[in-house]
Amino acid sequence: MSNTALPREAELRTWASRGIEVEGDVLVTRMPRLHAVVASAEEPARARLSCWKDEQHRYIVDVNVLMTVELECQRCLSDCELELSTHSSLCLLWNEDSINDLPMGYDPCVVGDISDLHALVEEELLLALPAVPMHDVGSCENVSRAFGDSTIDVTEEKESPFAALGTLLKKPGAEDD
Repeated sequence: MSNTALPREAELRTWASRGIEVEGDVLVTRMPRLHAVVASAEEPARARLSCWKDEQHRYIVDVNVLMTVELECQRCLSDCELELSTHSSLCLLWNEDSINDLPMGYDPCVVGDISDLHALVEEELLLALPAVPMHDVGSCENVSRAFGDSTIDVTEEKESPFAALGTLLKKPGAEDD
């Protein structure tokens, strides 16, 4: 674990003009929306931001985030540890009018002069969360033991009420000549 914290705020366009790369940690307590949905996170998120300009002089930030969190497994309702890993190429925009002009491969990021890097990392992690967190197949606790007795009551088969009709039809004297 590194002791280097990711700065809270930055001028990303200036960083992109200079080609700055930065790497650091963000504690889950600095990301309130993520903190509200995870059961726990022992280690901080490890983030790497690479800022640069492309051929058309667009300001680009490549964001890589890695974090291990514990979520409630929706199959067995116990905690399951999941590794979240993201990679995004964000194009910094002043307003939403330019979004339609972006080429494929860039995600839009509307920012002002100063950007909140912790919020950026938090957003990437929220997008990486699974819709339904679960353990790997076969790794869950036995659900039947967790929720009650696993014995199955076997009911006796009842005779059909129409079984008597079948016997009447099979008698030799029941047919009309």
